[in-house]
Amino acid sequence: MTRVGIIGGGQLARMMALAGWNMGLQFSFLASEGESTRCVEGLGNIVVLSPDHTPEQVYTAMGEPDVITVERERVDLDLLRGLTGLCAVHPNPDAVEACGDRFKEKQLLDSVQLPSAPYRIAASAQQVADAARTLGLPIVVKNPTEGYDGKQQWHIYTDEQLRAFTEENPPGQWLVESRIAFDREVSMVAVRSANGDTAIYPPTENRHHNGILLSSIAPAANMSASLLGNCEDYIRTLLGAMNYVGVAAMECFVTAQGLLINELAPRVHNSGHWTMLGETTSQFENHLRAILGMTLGSTQVIRCHGMLNILGEYDREDVLHQLSADAALHDYNKTPAPLRKRGHINVAGENRESVENELTRLQQILYPGGDP
Repeated sequence: MTRVGIIGGGQLARMMALAGWNMGLQFSFLASEGESTRCVEGLGNIVVLSPDHTPEQVYTAMGEPDVITVERERVDLDLLRGLTGLCAVHPNPDAVEACGDRFKEKQLLDSVQLPSAPYRIAASAQQVADAARTLGLPIVVKNPTEGYDGKQQWHIYTDEQLRAFTEENPPGQWLVESRIAFDREVSMVAVRSANGDTAIYPPTENRHHNGILLSSIAPAANMSASLLGNCEDYIRTLLGAMNYVGVAAMECFVTAQGLLINELAPRVHNSGHWTMLGETTSQFENHLRAILGMTLGSTQVIRCHGMLNILGEYDREDVLHQLSADAALHDYNKTPAPLRKRGHINVAGENRESVENELTRLQQILYPGGDP
């Protein structure tokens, strides 16, 4: 029986495994020391990585999988490269590295001449001030390798905020970007096989709360032919440049001047969770199809789709009993914590208005105070 090894034991690994069970696949998971594996309990063998593990020992402990993939970009790249001599590894380590380091991500975008926010690299907090003078305020300062959901990012609008940042003098290098005034954020989720076949899901419009994705709607509204064409061309170019295999996501800002790429993810993505409900092949199944050399599934949609993240505490039984006929709950089996992603709800409808109304209704149930 085909075995898939997944580096990571979070909700993305969980949903990959659940999609693979219907395909008759077996799974094993590699977790870091101290990492919670509640999401994947009962779904396969769980191996906890220790500092002295060799790639050969990891491969054996995971049951000698046919292919190894990742659910996150922050992984041990030396280990990942060592595993390539033992089985297929998709996406390849270079692609994971390029998307997991904001410096390398910018270099990748520059190398294929794709647009992103103007930037400078600061070797220290003090050099952030020099970058701000060059770019002009406001700016966004980002840790190049740490942080997600808005963490390890500073939005600096004034000279006072800039002085406060430099006086705090957090250690390390920093990516300094012009803060973009954008109309909305859209993401593109696509899948590519080893032979270069590529399938692209419709663009998804995303809404955030304090840097954390709250809801998504697909297809995104009011996408001109030229804008949609750029979205598809950009992600095809990036997947080809990285010789990528599997599902990846590209987050973009839609501005008055056009499209700017904000971030890449070498994995299945939160903004693609809506694909789990309805007529299309889910991003999780398509990722497995790609890394196992199978024909890619359809990414076309007929109806409108939406997704609402469940952040922090919630009453699962109450939510289950308030779902409409065209809605589905996906719980991640996580312990509660403030703003932690505990699950999500997918909805579908014949038009955007019906989906937006249902998302609003569910959001009021989950967050009666208005915000998570």
